[in-house]
Parts: sequence; C-alpha cells; structure tokens
Amino acid sequence: MSTFFGIDYGSKLTGNTVIAILEGMHIHFMQVEKKVDADQFIRNAVQHFQPSWVFLDAPLSLPGVYCGIPGCQDYHFRQADKECRAMSPMFLGGLAARAIELKNQLQAEGVRIFETYPKIRAGQLGLPKMGYKQSKHALAPCARTVAGVFREGVKLQPSHITTWHHLDALLALMSAMAYECGECEVYGHPQEGQIYV
Repeated sequence: MSTFFGIDYGSKLTGNTVIAILEGMHIHFMQVEKKVDADQFIRNAVQHFQPSWVFLDAPLSLPGVYCGIPGCQDYHFRQADKECRAMSPMFLGGLAARAIELKNQLQAEGVRIFETYPKIRAGQLGLPKMGYKQSKHALAPCARTVAGVFREGVKLQPSHITTWHHLDALLALMSAMAYECGECEVYGHPQEGQIYV
C-alpha cells in the first residue's frame, strides 16, 4: 500500500519539524529532536519510508519575476500566496531557501514533493472558531475534530497529536490524501509554483 508524508516544516535545529506518515491505513508521527538537522531528518525519513509523495508546509518556489516568467511582476508574492493569503517566500527567507533546496534534492532522487498550506484546511474544518493555534487548551478539541474526519478503518490516535506542529503535519497529510483521491484544490500559477490543499 502507498505511503504519504505531510510535513510541518520548522527552523532547522529547533525540534519543531513534524512528519505525519500514512502507511497503509495507519497514521503515525515523527518529530525531530532539538539540535538535530531537520532537513537531514526529513531526507532520512524519505529514504526509509519511500513515500509516494510528500506534502510540505513551506514555500517551494520564489515569485516568478525572479525567473522571468511572463506575466509575473510581483517581487514579494506569488499568485498562490495571494490566493491563499499566505506569507511571502521573501519574508520567510532562510526557511524558504532550505525548503527549495530540500525539494530539489528530493526531486533529484525521484521523490514527488508538493507545497501545501494547512491553514486553509484548518479553516475548512472550522478550527479557527475552536481556537486553532491560540492556546494549548484548544489543541485536544481541534485534534479530535480533525481525527473525526478520517474514514472508517484509518487508524489514528488523537492523543498522539501533542503539539500544533503535529496537527499541521496531519492537515498537510490530509491534503496528500485528497490529492490521491483527485480531490485536491490547487492555487497559483503552474509555472511559478502552486499550493495544493
């Protein structure tokens, strides 16, 4: 059976990167430890699990003006960023650079990697009204809501969602599963870089 990754991508050494992994009908999580290189952690996990595709919550391209894409004139935002109301890759700076480098490395190894934005799926599920990312007390009810969306047979323990990073990784994984079913929403310009939710 197929394996998919949803990744909440954090700073390189802070321990905030979490991978949600769907293996067959089981979902589990891996979190990088503090002071461990998050990018190497992801590369090792990809090598071990061989996912069909990876959905990463980070910009995987720059605004098209830098690549001379016709019609792209904004130096700060891609079309996808505007459509999703996402942060500019330019504002995210080093994190975006790391994500693009990681994408290129994984693609060179034949891994399909997609950019996603968990905040949109969180909105679709009504999580902001429940306190999404506002307080630690809101995490458990948000986790139960997300877990309740999965179809019968998918094994997921809401108690394993111990941080907002775990929840965002799970939301990213949901986008990977939607892509598998042909139900993914796609934002942005195909040449410039798209966001899949």
